[in-house]
Amino acid sequence: MSRVDAALKASGRSRYVADFTLANMAYAAVARSEMAHARIVSIDTSAARGCPGVIAVFTAADVTATPYGRALVDTPLLARDKVRFVGERVAAVVAATRHEAEYAAAMIEVEYEPLDAVFTPSEALAPGAPAVHEQPWAYQGAAAKEGDPINLIHRGTHGSKEAVDAALASAAFVVDHHYTTQGVHQGYLEPQACIAEYISDEEVRIWLTTKAPYRVREMVGKCLDIDPKKIELEPITLGGDFGGKGSPQDAPLCTELSRKTGRPIKMTLRYSEDLTAANPRHPAEIDVRIGADEQGRIVAASMVANLNAGAYGAFTPSVPAPHGAVEIPSYRVPLFYSEANRVYTNTVPRGNMRAPGAPQGTFALESAMDELALVVGIEPAELRRRNLLVTGEADASHVHWIEHRGLETLEAALNAVVPIEPPEGWLYGRGISVYSRPTTSMASTSLRLTPVDDGCLRVETPLVETGTGSHTVLRQMLADQLGFAPQNIEIVGVSTNDLPRDAGAGASRVTAGFAAVVDVAAKAWMNRSRDEAIVVEVNEDSGVDVGSYTVQIAQVAVDPSTGQLKILELLNAVDVAAIINPLAFQMQIDGGATMGVGFATLENLDEADGQVWAANMGEYKLPSARDVPRYKTVKVPGAIGLGTANVKNIGESTTPPVAAAIANAVFDSTKCRIRDLPITAEKIYQALKGQQ
Repeated sequence: MSRVDAALKASGRSRYVADFTLANMAYAAVARSEMAHARIVSIDTSAARGCPGVIAVFTAADVTATPYGRALVDTPLLARDKVRFVGERVAAVVAATRHEAEYAAAMIEVEYEPLDAVFTPSEALAPGAPAVHEQPWAYQGAAAKEGDPINLIHRGTHGSKEAVDAALASAAFVVDHHYTTQGVHQGYLEPQACIAEYISDEEVRIWLTTKAPYRVREMVGKCLDIDPKKIELEPITLGGDFGGKGSPQDAPLCTELSRKTGRPIKMTLRYSEDLTAANPRHPAEIDVRIGADEQGRIVAASMVANLNAGAYGAFTPSVPAPHGAVEIPSYRVPLFYSEANRVYTNTVPRGNMRAPGAPQGTFALESAMDELALVVGIEPAELRRRNLLVTGEADASHVHWIEHRGLETLEAALNAVVPIEPPEGWLYGRGISVYSRPTTSMASTSLRLTPVDDGCLRVETPLVETGTGSHTVLRQMLADQLGFAPQNIEIVGVSTNDLPRDAGAGASRVTAGFAAVVDVAAKAWMNRSRDEAIVVEVNEDSGVDVGSYTVQIAQVAVDPSTGQLKILELLNAVDVAAIINPLAFQMQIDGGATMGVGFATLENLDEADGQVWAANMGEYKLPSARDVPRYKTVKVPGAIGLGTANVKNIGESTTPPVAAAIANAVFDSTKCRIRDLPITAEKIYQALKGQQ
């Protein structure tokens, strides 16, 4: 079945934000801070105001002082009094063309008084550390309390540290190691872009690269004191997301500039801006301690993660650190302590990226599992076999899933792997990693179904197609339930004014959410009056805890003379229920694995002293076709999914385990343990030299 959007994208007729032009539209560009932390002494905009085509120039004194954010409301439209990271917006220029706006923005001169800065969570949490925000507890949505460490956004704990410490003290075998992960960008093809048209407080229209239009209109409305229902987010094609397009980004500023100038405003970031001032994944510092008895069964575990949130916390949907950083959902752990700290630093603000927190946490946990197997003296696969949960057991956080299929998935992976010969003179290694995650059971969306001529159906959805094929899956589900031929169903994206709700894409919830609303739509369709259009919506939790497992096996080769790493094969064994669209399903497996390969071995914003040095797509190394290894997929069918469609997640399942699988394979080949991502030839070479 062809994708709904295939013809438009293949022919180049899909229209993105950058393709739209409105009557009387002007263009915005911003002057950005060159300092990581400094007081603003003065801003000289005189040269910019005299540039050709300039309509207006704005500083913080000229725009609303109300900050914005998803859960934590702490981000100003333009820096006021001081800057907190390199790349922060200091002033905005509106001009007749984009080139003129950018030229004028470059003419703005800012005098700074440098302040001491902090760049890592460890620095930021140290006693006496410079304050990124003077009163972080005062922001709307803040979890921090006066008296907490000054740069702490949120500290979340689970379990008893004392009980875990006591159990580890008496365990037969214990490992205790520190792991670090780098900042990486989501790598979407389309950079952040926005068009805002303020007509009046009763009518505002926004075109935005966002996967969550209903949430964005709420945030823009609160920031600018406009009734959110008067703000219309227009349907738009999205050029990729991967978690990076859930926040309003520049929409509040563009809307304010439109209100100030009386003209539609367009702002499209250069990719250098997107890399240095958008919302990449949180770098992490993670300490893992695991103890086992004489038989290699886990008796207790502790995970403590410090996550670098950057200068602002506004770009994630919740204030706590991403829960995936300190979860152990796959294993039987009688005593478990976790602590997750999300911390302000003077670096680029961080946001969500595919499986938030899980790539960082899984790299640490699954590396530690291999390190535990070594001291116990058993094979890594056997250690996992002895400790994987079975149906009926609760995980370390006391959650009961309806079933656990980790053992079946592990055996399927082990049975399918076939050793590959490395190049002559290279070292061969094999590594394993396990990951499991829940399927989001909360469904919140709506649809309009309208019969049209010749037995066809028009279906309107507010959910943005992010490039995953979600609209195609919706068409297929409706065809199956309503008895239409898929080609007779037209799927149309509509604005926030046209339907009542949608939670946005993310958290691997789209197919499960569609399944729930299609169930409701099918019943309403059968009971409708002839030729009547119907609107249906869901906003409910199924109440069923469904999860899925992924087991990965990486085969690698290492050149001992240079440290060069080749990934010979990455095997993905996945625990599956019903598969609605096999091609899209496989695309998610392979795409997620490729993103994991980039995180594990290539991608790095290369941050130093608050500056992002990999600030262009030449320096920032996304995986290319030459970097992608051979993939092998093993599907383990028969799982219990959600609803009548019997579906479970896949979109975020194959990214988190990759880094540990590769790190474990590198150790298997070289006996060198890399605990700091990315795993590069230089790090392997230096580790090999250290053995000599």
